[in-house]
Amino acid sequence: MGKKDNQSKDGYSQKDWERHYEMDDLHWDLGKAAPPFVRLWQEKNISPGNAIVPGCGRGHEVLFLAERGFQVTAVDFSRGAVEFLTTALAKRAFGGRVLHQDFFELDPVYDNSFDLLLEHTFFCAISPAMREQYVATAGRLLKPGSLLIGLFYETGEKDGPPFNTTRKDVVDSFFDQFTIETLDKTRHSAERRQGKEWLGILKKK
Repeated sequence: MGKKDNQSKDGYSQKDWERHYEMDDLHWDLGKAAPPFVRLWQEKNISPGNAIVPGCGRGHEVLFLAERGFQVTAVDFSRGAVEFLTTALAKRAFGGRVLHQDFFELDPVYDNSFDLLLEHTFFCAISPAMREQYVATAGRLLKPGSLLIGLFYETGEKDGPPFNTTRKDVVDSFFDQFTIETLDKTRHSAERRQGKEWLGILKKK
């Protein structure tokens, strides 16, 4: 399946995502933690705590955080993603919880549990019609005053996934539940994403 195949205004179904993993067609996967997140850590802008990574995929950010002392919960509804990450964590003897589940249906037991939500290629992967539900779910999972740190992908394309995400889209989606501390185009993106990523640090109200 090529990058432009099966794209629409509604996004992919669970079966579509499973097919990507079965065919090893993971064109969005950088093979490592996204450089802007690594930079934030190096600049001491992130402190270890209880973190969640929705739509974690193969979990490069999950591994990065776990190695640095975070207690990480990773969520993905693609079996291929969950199996890969579970194996990777075990091989490195890292702690962490990997949930094979729909992020939007997480049990209320996780409400107000997390100090950090790390967003990478999930907000742009879901249909824009689900963004309000994304914010509501993030809001209930995070403790007041905790952070949502995200890379938001401005593709300039009409359809998706990935779905175009402008600065205005981020502000309009999150302003009610989050204070936007910073939201700027990052200079530290991977080469193929240069000029397309908004790095946001948002604080739960």
